[in-house]
Amino acid sequence: MIEDLTAIADGMNSLLSLFKNGGSMSGLILPTEHSATFKALAIEAKSIIDDELGHANDYSMNLLHAVNTGAGGFVGGPSYASVQETSEIVRAAVRGIQRKRAKPLPSALGAKPYVDHARIVALQSIGAGRWDFARLVELCREINVAAANRSHMSTAMLLRTILNHVPPVLGFATFTEVASNYGGPKTNKSFKGNMQRLEGSLRNIADMHLHSPIRPREDVPTAVQVDFAADLDVLLGEVIRVAGSSG
Repeated sequence: MIEDLTAIADGMNSLLSLFKNGGSMSGLILPTEHSATFKALAIEAKSIIDDELGHANDYSMNLLHAVNTGAGGFVGGPSYASVQETSEIVRAAVRGIQRKRAKPLPSALGAKPYVDHARIVALQSIGAGRWDFARLVELCREINVAAANRSHMSTAMLLRTILNHVPPVLGFATFTEVASNYGGPKTNKSFKGNMQRLEGSLRNIADMHLHSPIRPREDVPTAVQVDFAADLDVLLGEVIRVAGSSG
């Protein structure tokens, strides 16, 4: 969605070079076909912003105001200033959406998030280096959403995805190798215990929910079954430590 909004803002900016001098009475005008393009872009932008931030948000309301000011809004085509202002409002909405996504989710009844917000902030704070942590940050965010909404099968599947995602940071191709070999045979025994629990118990639980065909009677998981938050925190802590040191 952010990429779509950025493309819309760029599209609006490109219309600025298409304004023509309509004479002393009219000033700069945008030809009809380009005015239609602007209208379509503005409607599309408002729809995306509303989906992300809810209806009647500040960005959408200011976008409508910008569209309808100048040379009568869409009546007779938008003014140069209207197109320019609308483009900047769309870019501001992008920044607003990014800030919203970076905030920790409220926990129901004071419950702790599955992934501590401090871990997410630490991952986001790692500078440019060998690894891009954008996907890992999003996986952590989505686990918090799933756990807060009691989507326990989704929690297990997202956890399994993280196990498959992070081994290269720790110097291995697979998480099985991390659980068996990280740190050598005589060191990091406590860490290995956490990793072996993730590799064994978590992976089995996640695979069961991922691959089981339908049966005459089913049993759905509980929060207890997918509670690997402490082990995941240990893993994320080591990923942050290693990536920060190498950076």
